[in-house]
Amino acid sequence: MSSHPSSPVVLGGTGVVGRETLRALRERGADPLSVARRPDTASDGRTLAADLLAAADVDRALRGADTAFFTVGLPYSSRVWAEQWPVILGNAIDAALRHDVHLVYFDNVYAYGRSPQPMTERTPIAPVSRKGRVRAAALRTLADAAARGLRFTVGRSADFYGPGAATSVFNTFAVDRIVAGKKGTWLFDADQPHSMTFTPDIGDALALLGAESDGSGQTWHLPTAPPLTGSEYVRLAAGPTAPVSVLGAAAMRLGALFNGPARETLEMAYQYTSPYVFDSSAFESTFGVRATPAADAVAATVAASTARGPGTGM
Repeated sequence: MSSHPSSPVVLGGTGVVGRETLRALRERGADPLSVARRPDTASDGRTLAADLLAAADVDRALRGADTAFFTVGLPYSSRVWAEQWPVILGNAIDAALRHDVHLVYFDNVYAYGRSPQPMTERTPIAPVSRKGRVRAAALRTLADAAARGLRFTVGRSADFYGPGAATSVFNTFAVDRIVAGKKGTWLFDADQPHSMTFTPDIGDALALLGAESDGSGQTWHLPTAPPLTGSEYVRLAAGPTAPVSVLGAAAMRLGALFNGPARETLEMAYQYTSPYVFDSSAFESTFGVRATPAADAVAATVAASTARGPGTGM
């Protein structure tokens, strides 16, 4: 197998995971195409503006590609996910089949639902949320498409954070607040162990899967450092004696009356009120890759937020 995909396409190239995947592909010697709804003005490589809800646009994007990375992000809304995710994924699958493209699908852990044991690639798909059911349906769609000849690989991460990860809960509630001179905040319970995946590690791992996986439908947990508690993460960012603010269930329920993101977060509270442990040992042992240590990853995230300048915080 070649050392890198010769003509890869990144669907959702302007999101943080898309950007990190583009970076990693370039570092592997590829010339990837960044595809997003609006022109990718931040990219120094090839870009294409396309509506991923339009089948013709997705087909045009994948023409001539050998690998496509599905790193699409949608607004954090169960309704939007239910309406748009099947359409966008269906368009990507149809185009991948038409042009014989290996589809590398970036996923999260929502389809697992509650998992009292550490999450592995063998954890049952048993969603308990609306967004989790959308994600589970997407996995069934991919599996069904394999019967039609789709070559795909799933790369799954835990909650992610990293430089410029604007949709990350940790970036928003902890890092950006700390940089703005406020208390770092954790959701629901800061004493539970919680795995988080560093976005540069995601990009590196997805690029590797594009080159080294065989497209037989296997799922891989992407490299993720051992879990820390919320308090430990916040203190890595703010200092070992820094206070930790906790946004509890009552405050979240009150906020949900007025705030859409808070309302959407409530159904995912189970991820913060019990251990959330993500095991990526299969990937790490197979490919000889290790996750960035949490202390280094948090420091890089804080440095990037500081370089952008203090924001308003949450």
